[in-house]
Amino acid sequence: MKRALRRAIASLAPAAAEAGVRVLLYHAIDGPDAADRMGLRVSREAFREQMQLLHTAGYRVVPLTRMLEAPSFSRDVAITFDDGYRSEMRAAETLKEFGFTATFFVVPRFLDGMQQPAHYWEHWPHMSWDDARALVEGGFEIGAHSMTHPDLTRCDAGRLIEEVAGVKALLERRLEHEIVSFSYPYGRHNRHVRETAGRAGYRLACTSRYGINRPAGACYNVARTEVTAMDRLVDFRRKLQGKYDWLARWQDLR
Repeated sequence: MKRALRRAIASLAPAAAEAGVRVLLYHAIDGPDAADRMGLRVSREAFREQMQLLHTAGYRVVPLTRMLEAPSFSRDVAITFDDGYRSEMRAAETLKEFGFTATFFVVPRFLDGMQQPAHYWEHWPHMSWDDARALVEGGFEIGAHSMTHPDLTRCDAGRLIEEVAGVKALLERRLEHEIVSFSYPYGRHNRHVRETAGRAGYRLACTSRYGINRPAGACYNVARTEVTAMDRLVDFRRKLQGKYDWLARWQDLR
C-alpha cells in the first residue's frame, strides 16, 4: 500500500481506546543504505527524536516482561530490536541517557560472525557475544530470535525445536541470563510454532503485527508496531496513538 495513502488514512483514524502495552519494533539504528527498500535502518538522529518524544509526551517505557503482570497504564511502551545489529549498541547508549530499557532479540549465527548473507540486511555488521553480554550487564533484556533466522513455519519438527528451544539453551548458557522472550523471524508463525515456543519455556513471543497488548500473563502472539526509516516524527506519534493499528487487518489479508 502506498505510503501517502497510509498516512492519509492514519491522519483520520481514531486513536486506540483501550489501555495496554504498545511494543515498538526496531531493527538497525544507522545511516541510510540504498539497498534498504524496507526502511529497516532508522537514523540515529530520528531515533533520538523519537525517544525524546516518548520522554516529553509522558509515555512510560517499561520492560517487555511488564506484559506478564497486571493490567497496565494506558501509555506504557516497550521497546524491542530484532536481529542484533552492531548499531543497536549505539541505540542502547541513547536509551541509557533517557533511563529507558529495551529487549534485544539476537541470532547466534550472527553473534558467531558466520553470516553467509543471503539477504541485503544480513550484510550489515552484527553485534558479538561480548556485545550481548554488555547489554545484559547494562540492565537490558536479551531475547531469542531463533538460532539461524529461518522462516519457522517451513521448518520440520526437528529443526523447529533446535531453532526455538535450542537457541534458548545456548543463549542462557553463554550469557548466564534467563531468556523468557522470543521473536519470530520475519514475524511468521502458526499454531505449531507458537506451541513449540510455549513448550520451550518462553513466556512471551513477538510477532510483527500491529496492535496494542493488554497484559494477561504468558502470550505467544505479542503485537508490535514497527518503526521504519520512512517514518516522520508525526508518523511516529500516530503509531504511538494507535492510528496505524488498522494495518493489522491489511497484514492478515496479505
